[in-house]
Amino acid sequence: MKNIKLVHLPQALGFLGVIGSLGFVAFEINQNTNLARNQAYLQFGESLKDITLELATDDLLSELISELGLGAEEGDFTGSENIRIWALQFATVKAWEGLYRSWTAGYLPSDTIVGIGGGHVLNNNYFRQTTWPEIKTQQTPDFISFFEDQPWNLEQN
Repeated sequence: MKNIKLVHLPQALGFLGVIGSLGFVAFEINQNTNLARNQAYLQFGESLKDITLELATDDLLSELISELGLGAEEGDFTGSENIRIWALQFATVKAWEGLYRSWTAGYLPSDTIVGIGGGHVLNNNYFRQTTWPEIKTQQTPDFISFFEDQPWNLEQN
């Protein structure tokens, strides 16, 4: 009787070892998912912070964006001003693309995009008529659909 019990002891210990290993792997996967999610939030937040900081500290750029909000068009700006506007709008779209890629990869919940808009940088006719058609040619169809379907973007279309 003792031999039978001793024979089953290594199997029971092996079984417990497998269960413990699976629990550890599940814990590690959860940790990695949380880390990726936090990294995605941080990257998007950093992108928006950088853009906001640039607007807040660059007097010329904030004036240009203000003029866009009043309906200024491409011809109302000098060549260098148009380049600055384009670069800012391009950077903002790239921030949106980063958010979209993190969201579609499952790192961010769907409610992440709720309440985020285009702000004064993207929510203007200059962007829709001048910058977006050019930037759009460099984007994938899935992102284009996502971006154009944002409520803030539909308001002016």
